[in-house]
Amino acid sequence: MPTLLPTADTLSTLLRLIDDETPEVRQSLAEALEVFEGDVSELLTQTSYPASDADLKVLSDLLRSARRERLRREWVVPSNGINGLADDWDRVESLFRVLSDYLHDGTTVRQPLGDALDLLAEETEAMTEGRNTMELCQYLLKGNPLKCETRTDLQPEFLDLARVAAGGSTCPLGAGVVILLVLRRLRIEADGLSLPGTFFLRVDGPDGPVILDPEHGGEVLRPRDFEHRIRRYPKEIQTLCRRAATPGELLVRTTEELAMALAFRGDGVDGDLMEELVESLVPVPF
Repeated sequence: MPTLLPTADTLSTLLRLIDDETPEVRQSLAEALEVFEGDVSELLTQTSYPASDADLKVLSDLLRSARRERLRREWVVPSNGINGLADDWDRVESLFRVLSDYLHDGTTVRQPLGDALDLLAEETEAMTEGRNTMELCQYLLKGNPLKCETRTDLQPEFLDLARVAAGGSTCPLGAGVVILLVLRRLRIEADGLSLPGTFFLRVDGPDGPVILDPEHGGEVLRPRDFEHRIRRYPKEIQTLCRRAATPGELLVRTTEELAMALAFRGDGVDGDLMEELVESLVPVPF
């Protein structure tokens, strides 16, 4: 097959085959679509093909293989994994962006992670002028725009941070990481506290540091309640819960939870890919 160019005309031509369910045609179509590297969202707006919702679902699935390869290519981490990331928020954010691009359906137009965070930071600063950090976080966690689901099975989409920053449903970890990235843009200090099964924020309140629960709209957790929450954990885990998680640790946890969520949903290939990424950050000892 001659080399195709990633243009709207090429996409329009390929879309005419989208309703052909013959396995050989689907395989050939997926291979031809690789030239778009997993994302045709901008080009779709330039085509005249009347793609239905069903067509877009098929198209997204056909683009998935290319998104995997793009993720592998762009996932560049230090040779010593998490230890090489240290407190490098910029590098970690770039890897969160790579994950978000991979989790995107490839057909819906949206802002990349950096732009979505910039916009959210600007809107938050304008809407919370004069408020302390605790009030700022609570503003974000009460649907402005972060929508933290409660008692819901973890979905991979909950950790697509570009989607979360734009108002998509999320989990405590997703909401917490987005807030930390927004606060960095506003030059505000805050800590993420990583607990088994949940995630908290430690920020400045009116009378000193407070702990906020993203799952419940930024509800304040008193120190004794926090200690009660972690009392049954082994001492080494309690120590980890009390200290601020590093950017690299947040990336590892996000990738681990993505691996579990994808595997639970039956996406074994994508779950295995996430496990590969985890091993690149935390190499398995021989």
